[in-house]
Amino acid sequence: MKNKLLTLAGALALAAVLGHFYAKPLMAQVRAALVQDVDQPARAPFQATVNLTLNNFNFTPVTIPPGKRLVIDQVSYNGAAQTAGSSIQPLILLQSSVAGNPTANYYLSSAALTNQGQYYAVTPMTIYSDSLNVGWGFSGFTPTFFNFTVNISGHLVSIP
Repeated sequence: MKNKLLTLAGALALAAVLGHFYAKPLMAQVRAALVQDVDQPARAPFQATVNLTLNNFNFTPVTIPPGKRLVIDQVSYNGAAQTAGSSIQPLILLQSSVAGNPTANYYLSSAALTNQGQYYAVTPMTIYSDSLNVGWGFSGFTPTFFNFTVNISGHLVSIP
């Protein structure tokens, strides 16, 4: 029994000595995790929803606060499109500009969810935008019905 107690006491002493040497680096890591990274601008979450219909064939602006840049992380959309012709492929268009440069257009499309003309997609992406417009288009036959909801998720950063 005495040998077991000595073995236990030795193991505890060894753990105390090792703990002393490993505790300092561990505490440094904990302190580092609590420090703000000043090289990265503060991020603020952003969400917007845009409704697109057959009667609104114009780009719809998305409001971005002054002095901020939107970083889009994900776009999801769902809706329906129908045509009197044989087929239609609806398109969701994002028109973005950064730092006063000309706009860049991003075309998003998906396969039909069913043969009833219903569509949806979730698209992770990264788009930087000081100004953003959302619109729609199509390929195939002219739509007789078009109704989509576009959800934009991302974050805002300060413009340097």
